[in-house]
Formats: sequence, structure tokens, C-alpha cells
Amino acid sequence: MHNLSKIEETLVSWKSHWQQAKLEWNPLLRLQEPIWCLSHQDAWKEGLTGSFAMIRLNDHRIVINLEEITECGITDYAIEVLAHEIGHHIFAPANLYDNAILLNRIRFALPGIEDRAPMVSNLYTDFLINDKLQRVNKLRMSEVYKAINSEDNFTELWTLMMRTYEYLWRLNRGELATNLSFHSKKIDADASLLASLIRSYAKSWIHGGGRFAVMLYPYLMDDKKFEEARKKILIILDAEDAGKGAMDISGMTELDLEGYDEVIDMRKEAISSKENEGDKKKKGSLGIEKSQRGGQGPREGYMGPGNYIDLMKQVNPKADEQRLVNAYYKEIALPHLIDFPVEISENKSMDLPEGLETWDIGDAIEEVDWLQSAITSPTIIPGLTTQKRSYGSDSDNSISESPLNIYLGIDCSGSMGNPRHNFSWPILAATIIGLSALRAGASVMGCLSGEPGDYLETDGFITDETDLLTTLTSYLGTGYAYGIERLRKPFGEKPNKKSHIVIVTDNDIFSMLNADTHTDQTNWELAEIALKNAGGHGTMVLHSPPDYNNDLVRRLQKMGWRVYYVTNETELLKFAAEFSQQNYAYV
Repeated sequence: MHNLSKIEETLVSWKSHWQQAKLEWNPLLRLQEPIWCLSHQDAWKEGLTGSFAMIRLNDHRIVINLEEITECGITDYAIEVLAHEIGHHIFAPANLYDNAILLNRIRFALPGIEDRAPMVSNLYTDFLINDKLQRVNKLRMSEVYKAINSEDNFTELWTLMMRTYEYLWRLNRGELATNLSFHSKKIDADASLLASLIRSYAKSWIHGGGRFAVMLYPYLMDDKKFEEARKKILIILDAEDAGKGAMDISGMTELDLEGYDEVIDMRKEAISSKENEGDKKKKGSLGIEKSQRGGQGPREGYMGPGNYIDLMKQVNPKADEQRLVNAYYKEIALPHLIDFPVEISENKSMDLPEGLETWDIGDAIEEVDWLQSAITSPTIIPGLTTQKRSYGSDSDNSISESPLNIYLGIDCSGSMGNPRHNFSWPILAATIIGLSALRAGASVMGCLSGEPGDYLETDGFITDETDLLTTLTSYLGTGYAYGIERLRKPFGEKPNKKSHIVIVTDNDIFSMLNADTHTDQTNWELAEIALKNAGGHGTMVLHSPPDYNNDLVRRLQKMGWRVYYVTNETELLKFAAEFSQQNYAYV
């Protein structure tokens, strides 16, 4: 550790500048004082490593490593550093949602190297904040970079950054980019474009993230050069993990088409501005080559679950993957759930006269029953001969209907994809039905089955949304079909409450029904007994042509099973929505 007295002097000085740093942004700003760390060990406990400062969006805090600041020789720039960190909280990225949007748009521009998006996002917001503080607030941001500059810092990426600041602040060549050996026409041209971008998108910075990432892409492609560059700039990465430990962020599953359209190479844009219209039409779009495949899920309007998980783990490195998968399918299912049931009751009660009581002086005068009082005594004496009528209520209690429980059996054999990696229509359908049933007040039992092999099910009929989604979004990939044997536990005997049964599978279910059970009871018999004991509807959703296995389908229908055909998995959405409305809406 550096001289402790020097660090303590720095602490006193920086604390005294905190209010002034807030005034650089807004005199009404309310933000907690930074967490002051006197040693690297203290900073490490707060999650700060590598840099001398960082922000946390989850609790709106700033962490300052005073020992690192002393080592870097920037103890005289308290207002500059503190104002910069405040800028991350109130300007860019400012909040968890905008941080996630920016990261997503930057990821669009970094195909194959999406893992570098948090660093690029940090550098982009640094440019925005520093330019404002240097030009508008007249702070000494350039002096901070001069202080932390060293010959060891320089790489192509660091040189690009320093040259960009030189263009932004009209500094002479070499004032910040001091190592002239890295200078080139390419870096000069890119730095000039970056400076223009920072100024152009200062007030709508969320729209400039894609362009910024495209400009940096060539400097990040090579793994070895990237690792070297990252080591050099680690000292200034103060918002790379700004969302660590944050709560869930909704609204991130849909494709950001606006952000995708903003992934444009400014180099091509600059060249195109000098060409005539005919040349422009020949060359086509200025952006990167775009996939024509579109998104996944309903209307192909959502990102895939794998991309969603990767993005949200960059937003919050501590995020639990299972929780993210649950949130992904729930968010896509929400527009298709039933409305929350609303019970409208009318007062049908009648007041019926019952008996007489003595009216006392303290009672309301309109309660006196004068006729009965006169019958009791011709002499009216308040509190003695005065009478009042008492009433009782005769209510018309209507019988309320209770929704049936639902059993959801999902084929999770080897032919089914992993819902964590690729969008799964069966899982979305099960999520819609399950969450709709829970909204209506029913209990749900979920079961994944891929047999012969393995199965996973909830602990009976439950009302816990998290447990249900965790079961449904898991993956087995075993066997060839849903195991009919799974119906024995919930419906081998008649349960206390009636239930619907929904099984989502394909033609292989008939092989399972015909399979030898090595017992006296066949799978066909078990399917019939289970449906009878359940007491509700039994629906077999088959991914199959309607005319396939007609004899076997008729056998199921004679038992009472309904057979719903889907020739394309996207039709499962329609089935799930209709089933939920028919069985759980307005119960």
C-alpha cells in the first residue's frame, strides 16, 4: 500500500469536492456519496478491480479506489473523475434499461465477437460524458488522460481513442496520442469520423451505439490484439459491469429492429456522400450484411433464447440462467394469457323484520316504531315504552364456479430442441396454458417426458409460477416419445379435484401406446383410466398430418380424448390461446 497518510489526505480532499462535482450536472441532483476505498483490498470487496473507479446501477453507487488514484497520479483531478462517474448515472447509460438497449445494439455490430460489447459500450459512454465535461463544463478531462498516459498504454485502439479526443477538443497531434509510431492515415480517418459521431449523437446517444461499434470492429477482431488492448484500457473501464447484481429487466425479448437498421459503417457512409445517386444504387445498403431470416417466435418478432441469455448475462454477469429462461418464455407468453378474472357481484340481500327492542334516548329518532310503542303502552315514556324494530338480512348467495386443474405433459424426447438454445413452440404453448390456469386460480402439474429414458415433473399440482416454469423450460432429449406411464401418478386413482389433461407430442406417441409395459395393464388402458379419473377434458396435441394413423386416432377419440392436429409448430400458439380462453377465461 502507498503511504497511508497520502491516501487519507486524498480522501479528505476528494470528499470536499463531491458537492462541486454534483453541481457540474445539476444543483438538485440527489446521489449518495461514493464508497471510498483506501486500499486495493477494500476496492476488491466492492467489486472494483483494474480501474480506479466504477459505477453500480443496481444501487446507484459510485466506488472510488483512492490507492489506485494515488498510484496513477491523478489526485488533483477530483472534480473531473467524480463528475465523470456521476455522468454515467444521469447521462449515459443512466439506467438499467437503456444500458441493456445499448448493449443489444452494439452486439448487432459485433458479429462473432459479441463478448466485447460491454467494453465497447463503456468506451462509447466515456466519450459522450468526457466531451460534455471538457467542452461545456470546462473541466480538465484532457489532463486526466495525460496523467494516465504512458508509453506502455499504446496500442492501435488506445491511439484511436486518443486521436479521437484530439479531434474533439482541437488538440495538437501527439498531445494525447503521444506514441507517434502508432499513428496512421487509417487511424486519423477513423478518429475524425468517431469525433463527428460523438458530437452528432450527443443528445440521442442510444442511436449512435451501433455506428460506434462498427467503427471499432476492425480493432477488436484479432483475439491477441484485443487482449493486449484490453489490458491497456482496463484502467478506465468504470461501467463495463454496471448492471451486476441488478434485478430483472423486462421488454428485452423483442427484436430491436430500429437498432438493427442503425448498424451502419460510417466509412461507407462517408464515401457514399461523395458519389452520385447512380453509384449509390449500384452499391446498395450502407449497413452491414443483414440476415433475411428474421427473428424467432410469434410473428418472428423475438430474439432467440440463446441470444437473450447472452445479452442479459452481459447486462448482469451474476444473472441466473434458469431465471432468464423462465423470464424469456413468460414475457413472450404474456400477450396471449387470459385477462385476470374480474368478479362482478350484485347485492341481492333483503332486510327482513325480526323482532322488537327497546328504543333508548341515545338511538336515532327515526328508528322509533310508534305503532308498536303505542300498542305496548298508551303512555309514551322514552326509554321505557318506546320500541324499535330489529332487522336481519336474507342474502341470495350465488354458487361460484371453480376452475379445473390442468396437467401439462410435454414430449421432451430426442426429436425436440433445447428451449435454452432455440425457441420452443411446445414450451411457449405450455407456458401460456399454465400461466393462464394460475391466473384463474387453478393448480398446474407440468411434466417433461422423453422415454424410454428420463422424465421431470413438478411436485404434484402446484401454484408456484417459478417452479412450473423451471420444470417446463428444462430439457431431457432422451427416448422417442412422451411416456404414458407418467399419467399413473396423478390419475391412477381419482384425485380430489377434477383436472384437464393436455399432452403435446407427435406420431411417436402411438408407438408408446402400443409398447409392451411388461404388466397386466397396457398403455391404452392407462390412458383411458387416467382420462376417466381426471374428470375434465383430455387433449392430445399431435404434430402430425390429419390423416395419419386414423384407426389409432379414432381409438383415442372413443375413449374421450380430443385430438388436435398441428402440421406446423407455430399452430401451437393458436391452440394454447384458444384452450386458455375456453377453459379459464371469466371463470
